[in-house]
Amino acid sequence: MTSQRILVMGDNHGNTESLERVVADTEGERFDFVVHVGDFTNAHNEDKATGGEQLRAVEPYLETLADRADNGLVYVYGNRDYYGDLDHTLDVGAYVPQEGSVTVGDQRFTQDPDAVAPDDILVTHTEKKAMIDYFPGRAYFCGHTHTGRYKDRMLNSAFLYRDDSKAATTLYGGYFVVEVGDEPPFDVDFRNIGSLDTTICQRHLERGVLIGPEYHNCMFCWKPVKLLREMSKTAFYGVTHGLDRDHASEDEIVECAVELWESPPTGFADEFSEYISQVERDPKGSLVYNDDGHLIDFYANRS
Repeated sequence: MTSQRILVMGDNHGNTESLERVVADTEGERFDFVVHVGDFTNAHNEDKATGGEQLRAVEPYLETLADRADNGLVYVYGNRDYYGDLDHTLDVGAYVPQEGSVTVGDQRFTQDPDAVAPDDILVTHTEKKAMIDYFPGRAYFCGHTHTGRYKDRMLNSAFLYRDDSKAATTLYGGYFVVEVGDEPPFDVDFRNIGSLDTTICQRHLERGVLIGPEYHNCMFCWKPVKLLREMSKTAFYGVTHGLDRDHASEDEIVECAVELWESPPTGFADEFSEYISQVERDPKGSLVYNDDGHLIDFYANRS
C-alpha cells in the first residue's frame, strides 16, 4: 500500500476557534484523509441540546478540511458527544461504526479492536491500552486522555481545546499530520496551535513520545501508578488474547509486562510485581481476582 498523508485531530469539546486555527494553518495543503477522533461537542458537560448546536457550529470547519483531503473526513464520536446520541448528526464525512467497518477510498477503517485486519486503520475515541503494544493493523488513532502520545503505529492526538472542567485553565492544543507507511516509524508532524509541547522521558521512552501542556512533565514520572495500570492492562491482553480463557496468573502478567520492554526502568519488575499482588487496592485498576484466585479483567467480565 502506498504512503498516506493524514491530518489527525480531536477533542475540541464544542470549541470552534481551535478548528478555525487548523483551517488557517493548513491552507494550501492536501491530505489523503482527515481523521477526527471524537468529542466534537461538550454535550456531556452541558446538555444534549447544546451539544446539537455545537455539532452544527463545527460542521462548516469540518467541511472545509474535508475538501482538502482526497478521501474526505473520517470520524468517530466521543463520550462528550454521547457517542452520537444527539439531535443532530454530521452531514460531512464517513462515520466509523462501533461494530464492523467502513471503506473510504481503498482504505478500511474500524472502531472495533477485535475486527482489525493487517491493512486496517483503527479509530477510537478512548485509548485502548492493549492496542498500544498489540495492535495488528496499519495505524491506530485515538484521543480522550488529553495527553498525546506516539508509539509505533499508535497516535493519541491530545486535544484541540481543553475546557476548565477538569483543569484550572482552558487551553488550546494541537493536531498532527502523519505520513503512514507500511512500516513504522511514521513521519509524525505535531503542530501546536496553543500550549502543547513534546516530552521525551529517557526513563519511559519505550512507552512513546508524550505530548501535553507545556508545564507537564512525563505523566508516568508524575503518577507512577499510571504506568502500572497501563502495563497490567496490556500484559493481561498479551497473556489471554487468542487463548481459550479469560484469566491469567500473577506470574504470567508480570513476566509478560517485563518482556514488553527492551530495557525496563530500574526497579520496574519488583514495583510491578508488588502492584499486581495488591491490584485490587487500586480503585482505578481493571484487574480483580475471581473465585479461583485467577486475575480477570473486571470490565470485560461484567454481566
